[in-house]
Amino acid sequence: MAGIFGKALTELTSVMNYRLFRQGIISSNIANIDTPGFKAKETAFAKELEGQLKMTATSPTHISQTAGTSENFTVRDDPFSSIGNDANTVDIDREMMKLAQNQLLYSASADIVQGKIQALKDAIRGIQ
Repeated sequence: MAGIFGKALTELTSVMNYRLFRQGIISSNIANIDTPGFKAKETAFAKELEGQLKMTATSPTHISQTAGTSENFTVRDDPFSSIGNDANTVDIDREMMKLAQNQLLYSASADIVQGKIQALKDAIRGIQ
């Protein structure tokens, strides 16, 4: 099916997998809000972005770029977290904001996939 949509469906699948992975990290942070000494985690966004921004060499003199896999997600301590009295770094307001943002971006990706599949169905049926 990648031939019909080009790379769009593959890229959207990778984005949705990343969003599912991030959902698990955020949920883990929220679940451990009362755990003393727990360090809030975050996915390494720069690495994920680097995997999505692939350049094409148009000249032999260009520096080649090795393609990264977007399915190899990295987790690290959240650099923007602050330490509470119990050494826990989870901020519930920040985690809920990240949760809502992540859900919105996942839904947008799912809507795009649904639109592409609906366009294919319409083309098969001959609907304009």
